[in-house]
Amino acid sequence: MPEITVLMPVRNGERYIKESIDSVLNQTLTDFEFLIIDDGSTDDSCSVIESIKDPRIKLYRLEQNEHISHATNYGFQKVTGAYLARIDSDDVWYPQKLEKQITFLK
Repeated sequence: MPEITVLMPVRNGERYIKESIDSVLNQTLTDFEFLIIDDGSTDDSCSVIESIKDPRIKLYRLEQNEHISHATNYGFQKVTGAYLARIDSDDVWYPQKLEKQITFLK
Protein backbone atom coordinates (compact mmCIF):
# COMPACT_ATOMS: atom_id res chain seq x y z
CA MET A 1 0.00 0.00 0.00
CA PRO A 2 1.40 3.43 -0.89
CA GLU A 3 1.95 5.99 1.82
CA ILE A 4 0.17 8.71 -0.16
CA THR A 5 -2.56 8.84 -2.76
CA VAL A 6 -2.43 11.84 -5.07
CA LEU A 7 -5.83 12.62 -6.57
CA MET A 8 -6.32 14.75 -9.69
CA PRO A 9 -9.72 15.33 -11.28
CA VAL A 10 -9.49 16.65 -14.84
CA ARG A 11 -11.88 17.98 -17.46
CA ASN A 12 -10.46 19.31 -20.70
CA GLY A 13 -7.06 20.00 -19.16
CA GLU A 14 -4.96 19.16 -22.21
CA ARG A 15 -3.16 22.50 -22.19
CA TYR A 16 -1.57 22.17 -18.73
CA ILE A 17 -1.95 18.57 -17.64
CA LYS A 18 1.46 17.29 -18.77
CA GLU A 19 3.27 19.92 -16.70
CA SER A 20 1.02 19.21 -13.73
CA ILE A 21 1.54 15.45 -13.94
CA ASP A 22 5.30 15.89 -14.33
CA SER A 23 5.39 18.02 -11.16
CA VAL A 24 3.79 15.15 -9.23
CA LEU A 25 5.97 12.44 -10.74
CA ASN A 26 9.12 14.44 -9.99
CA GLN A 27 8.51 14.59 -6.23
CA THR A 28 11.44 13.76 -3.94
CA LEU A 29 9.07 11.46 -2.02
CA THR A 30 8.14 8.69 -4.44
CA ASP A 31 5.94 6.32 -2.41
CA PHE A 32 2.54 7.31 -3.81
CA GLU A 33 -0.20 6.22 -6.14
CA PHE A 34 -1.50 8.81 -8.59
CA LEU A 35 -5.22 8.64 -9.36
CA ILE A 36 -6.43 10.75 -12.26
CA ILE A 37 -10.18 10.98 -12.76
CA ASP A 38 -11.19 12.20 -16.20
CA ASP A 39 -14.57 13.91 -15.97
CA GLY A 40 -15.77 13.38 -19.53
CA SER A 41 -13.09 15.42 -21.32
CA THR A 42 -13.75 16.26 -24.96
CA ASP A 43 -10.16 17.30 -25.71
CA ASP A 44 -7.01 15.16 -25.78
CA SER A 45 -6.47 15.10 -22.01
CA CYS A 46 -6.66 11.29 -21.84
CA SER A 47 -4.21 10.90 -24.72
CA VAL A 48 -1.71 13.09 -22.90
CA ILE A 49 -2.19 11.11 -19.67
CA GLU A 50 -1.87 7.76 -21.43
CA SER A 51 1.35 8.86 -23.16
CA ILE A 52 3.04 9.15 -19.75
CA LYS A 53 4.28 5.73 -18.75
CA ASP A 54 4.54 5.50 -14.98
CA PRO A 55 3.12 2.59 -12.95
CA ARG A 56 1.96 4.96 -10.19
CA ILE A 57 -0.63 6.54 -12.53
CA LYS A 58 -4.12 5.06 -12.57
CA LEU A 59 -6.54 6.72 -15.00
CA TYR A 60 -10.29 6.41 -14.46
CA ARG A 61 -12.67 7.78 -17.09
CA LEU A 62 -16.18 8.98 -16.44
CA GLU A 63 -18.30 8.63 -19.59
CA GLN A 64 -19.78 12.11 -19.33
CA ASN A 65 -19.13 15.31 -17.44
CA GLU A 66 -20.44 14.90 -13.90
CA HIS A 67 -18.63 18.00 -12.56
CA ILE A 68 -15.64 18.33 -10.28
CA SER A 69 -17.34 17.36 -7.00
CA HIS A 70 -18.61 14.08 -8.46
CA ALA A 71 -15.23 13.27 -10.06
CA THR A 72 -13.43 14.06 -6.80
CA ASN A 73 -15.82 11.95 -4.73
CA TYR A 74 -15.42 9.11 -7.23
CA GLY A 75 -11.66 9.39 -6.73
CA PHE A 76 -12.01 9.38 -2.94
CA GLN A 77 -13.54 5.90 -3.24
CA LYS A 78 -10.37 4.64 -4.98
CA VAL A 79 -7.85 5.96 -2.43
CA THR A 80 -5.60 3.34 -0.79
CA GLY A 81 -2.85 5.52 0.72
CA ALA A 82 -2.63 6.45 4.38
CA TYR A 83 -2.57 10.13 3.34
CA LEU A 84 -4.32 12.03 0.54
CA ALA A 85 -2.97 14.92 -1.52
CA ARG A 86 -5.23 16.72 -4.00
CA ILE A 87 -4.07 18.58 -7.09
CA ASP A 88 -5.92 20.25 -9.95
CA SER A 89 -4.93 19.57 -13.54
CA ASP A 90 -3.54 23.08 -14.01
CA ASP A 91 -1.48 23.23 -10.79
CA VAL A 92 2.26 22.65 -10.44
CA TRP A 93 4.00 21.42 -7.29
CA TYR A 94 7.51 22.19 -6.08
CA PRO A 95 9.62 18.98 -6.00
CA GLN A 96 9.67 18.68 -2.19
CA LYS A 97 6.00 19.42 -1.55
CA LEU A 98 4.94 15.90 -0.53
CA GLU A 99 8.10 15.22 1.46
CA LYS A 100 7.70 18.43 3.48
CA GLN A 101 4.01 17.82 4.15
CA ILE A 102 4.51 14.22 5.27
CA THR A 103 7.40 15.23 7.52
CA PHE A 104 5.21 17.90 9.11
CA LEU A 105 2.21 15.57 9.51
CA LYS A 106 4.28 12.84 11.14
